[in-house]
Amino acid sequence: MNASGNNAQPGWYPDPSGQLRYWDGSTWLNIPAPAQNSAAPGTVPGTPMPGVVPNLGAGPTSNKPRRRMSKNARRWLIIGIIAAVVLVGGSAIGVAIGQANKEAAIAEEEQRQQEEQDREEADAIAAQEAEDEDEREFRREQVAFIESRIQSMAEEHAAEGYIDGPIIDVSCAPTNGGSTDDLTAKTTVFECFVANEDNGDGTMRGHYYNATMNWTDGTFTYGMGRA
Repeated sequence: MNASGNNAQPGWYPDPSGQLRYWDGSTWLNIPAPAQNSAAPGTVPGTPMPGVVPNLGAGPTSNKPRRRMSKNARRWLIIGIIAAVVLVGGSAIGVAIGQANKEAAIAEEEQRQQEEQDREEADAIAAQEAEDEDEREFRREQVAFIESRIQSMAEEHAAEGYIDGPIIDVSCAPTNGGSTDDLTAKTTVFECFVANEDNGDGTMRGHYYNATMNWTDGTFTYGMGRA
């Protein structure tokens, strides 16, 4: 019987640590070991075949020699492992690059939209400013037209003897701190001074007229007297 085999008869056998274990012919049993027989040094009571020690493993073992991997096989195994690592790493890098490209595209699109929005807002502001300037120019022209109409009325009044002539100057200005630049004002009341005498010192004498302009429909009324 081979000392490393598993065909030993049932009995008590020492394990590598010197502890006794019972072999029932097929497996090891976990039962308390008996006291050793002092009359037979080196022997264990109940041991049917001294010197024959069964395999202390949990089950049958094979006596076939293990085959060692050849150098070529190891080389190809290492190459395969490296290739797998490179493949996984390359995939991770590819995913990272794809994500970075996606984020860059999103950022670029957001920037484009923001620039377009800023451009539209700037165009809208410029258009509004141009429209407001057109309105201010219209109002200045209307003031000049009102002055011309009041001058015509004053000349008629001078011709009829209501006031002295000749009419040498007419100027109209908004009352109560108003301004033709205030585009929120829907109406403006003007006080107009009709000069018919130059005092020679930079001042003039004359008469007051008034006018009320409706900017919504572009009509106005005017007459003699202070506003």
